[in-house]
Amino acid sequence: MQLWNLRRVGLLVASAALIGVAAMACGGGDDDDANGNGDGAATATSAPEVTVPEGAPFIDQDKLKFIPTELTVKAGEKVYFKNSETALHTVTINGVDESGNMKKNDIFVFEFPNAGEYKITCEYHPQMKATITVTG
Repeated sequence: MQLWNLRRVGLLVASAALIGVAAMACGGGDDDDANGNGDGAATATSAPEVTVPEGAPFIDQDKLKFIPTELTVKAGEKVYFKNSETALHTVTINGVDESGNMKKNDIFVFEFPNAGEYKITCEYHPQMKATITVTG
């Protein structure tokens, strides 16, 4: 009877180890990178890797708002988005999540190549809205 119990315990330990290995293999994706599905060029990185140049177009994600809510830039100009709070945010441009999940202090950079009006939202917080007008 004791041999049977030892085998049973061994099987449980082996099963748990296999489940752990499978879970680690599934968790290797990186959802924090930009997916580049929109019309512009996009990059999302942590703050130490990217700094916002002085005077560059900038939108802060803070207090569950985009600040400012309206911005005008020239075609080809890069806009810097920074998450300044602990809540996860995204930069969704005209319905496409361009940034992926942004953690506190992450900076996302998006270049708007074409003139037009772009609606900016957050996938997690629908009250967060901004409009970027791109001139030719």
